[in-house]
Amino acid sequence: MLIFTKFIAFTVTSLMVFLFSNYLSFTYFFDSYTHWFYSKINDFEIYDYIIVGAGSAGATLSARLAENGYKVLLLEAGGAAPPFIDIPLLAPLIQNTPYDWNYMTVPQDNACKSLMHNRSKWPMGKLLGGTSQLNYMLYVRGHPLDYNEWFPDFIEPTTENGGPMHISDLQWHTDVANAILEGLKELHQDIGNINHDLKNGFMKAQIFSKNGKRWSTDKLLYKDFKDKLFIRTHAYVEKVLMESNRAVGVQYTTLNKTFKAIANHGVILSAGAIGTPKILMLSGIGPKDHLKDLKINVIKDLPVGQNLVDHILTGIDLVMLNESISFSMLNAFNPVSAINYFLFGKGPWTFTGVEVLGTFHSSLKKSKSSVPDLQIMVMPIGLSKDNGIVLRKSMGISDKTYDEYFAPISYKNMITIAPVLLHPKSKGEIKLSSSNPLDPPLIDPKYLSNKDDIKVLTAGLQFVKKLVGTNAMKNIGASIYDKHFPGCENQTFDSTKYWECYIQHLTLTSYHPAGTCRMGDVVDQTYRVYGTKNLYVVDASILPVLPSGNINAAIIMLAEKAARIITENTKIDIDKKCYKPHNYYYIINN
Repeated sequence: MLIFTKFIAFTVTSLMVFLFSNYLSFTYFFDSYTHWFYSKINDFEIYDYIIVGAGSAGATLSARLAENGYKVLLLEAGGAAPPFIDIPLLAPLIQNTPYDWNYMTVPQDNACKSLMHNRSKWPMGKLLGGTSQLNYMLYVRGHPLDYNEWFPDFIEPTTENGGPMHISDLQWHTDVANAILEGLKELHQDIGNINHDLKNGFMKAQIFSKNGKRWSTDKLLYKDFKDKLFIRTHAYVEKVLMESNRAVGVQYTTLNKTFKAIANHGVILSAGAIGTPKILMLSGIGPKDHLKDLKINVIKDLPVGQNLVDHILTGIDLVMLNESISFSMLNAFNPVSAINYFLFGKGPWTFTGVEVLGTFHSSLKKSKSSVPDLQIMVMPIGLSKDNGIVLRKSMGISDKTYDEYFAPISYKNMITIAPVLLHPKSKGEIKLSSSNPLDPPLIDPKYLSNKDDIKVLTAGLQFVKKLVGTNAMKNIGASIYDKHFPGCENQTFDSTKYWECYIQHLTLTSYHPAGTCRMGDVVDQTYRVYGTKNLYVVDASILPVLPSGNINAAIIMLAEKAARIITENTKIDIDKKCYKPHNYYYIINN
């Protein structure tokens, strides 16, 4: 009977995934053709500010500047969000679609050995709202020490204090969540609201949600800005137009044509930790040797694309239960669940994957007053739960690994208690593959190139083992999945060498790339690119350090601060002199 039930779940899941994927492809191309048919764009349009990228930072910044009376052009390479994309449960299905940039790293030498060609998939939103439309909606403020040096006036922009962010507690969770929290209490971990009451500890997740639906930053763009905000979708920015060291506009393609747009006060890049450094380097701002190799005229030699960091995790499907209290695909596709969601904003459709999370200091951390080095994310679902239909593909797991390790447990009750490396010492880089703006960049995070990162993640897995061994977890029949991971058969199971091998094989991104235009190296504390005028960067690429947790909240916060700073700087510049635009029609196309 159990096998029959699982077969039905597999069949229903396959059908739903097929239908929704095709729906997303249709809506994207329908939107692009509608844009082509109705849009009327003139060359050399003039605005106060041009913002590139309508993600968490770009949408927030655009709305704020427009509210302050500036004429803003917002350029987004993707389109508008289609209906139903705000259903939290569908988050994994948005990856690998036209709404995703579908970035991939280069093959990794020390990590990702269980992934296809040793390459990590890096999903990133290509639509209004950016990655806030396809992430797992987790709201994590981070540790106060994350911001002391570069963000001392840290302000949390939630609706409670006049900000835009809608934050909600989980509307729905499984019984696994309660068992996990009881087990953490046995380990003397603090339980409470880590976003307000605790610096470290664990809690049931808080998420970006309103009335059970995903809250994403594109919601900020639908106000009446009284002809101050102009949005161009399907607009692919090729480079910033520079006059000497001054940014005067951008060049972009849309409707199969190339246009130039002019900015009186500034160009702001918010294209993300991958897109922003790419545009800067194409514009002549970056490592001079790299740009010269590609025959790009060097305007400013800066370490653009360097210092790439990312949160990585491991431990997928590592914990097995003998009770059916984890996530059920049949429960998700029950018609009652759909009714509950659409009528009341409740039920499993409001669930985004993670139900318990928290931060702590590993056994390697001597100072417990410093920032935590590990996060735990608890998911009552594993990669094997959907029989390899969705999560396997979105993570890029190789066929060999799936068939040998995950397929045998597809009918088991698996959950994930994943340790996340919060402050990696390994640093990578992003380079251009060519001077052609349409070619994807070369992304090399150099995962686990610093051996200390492996040690911290190993300590994280030891913590997971302790948690599984608590009475609360034993009561639900929790145990560690003891099959050797493919590629680690020569190591003694549960030895330090085994877990080090396991981590190097099962190395997964947490979708938090940052640091490629780091503050202090590429931009100053006013977000201005060093050695330039009227050119700003506002997105995850400027983070000098990764926050101790999921980064979407931090990105929105820094965008709010950027709006205040840029507005104030503009007022000062206007007061100093009467601004006279150049004759932009004679800009040299370098």
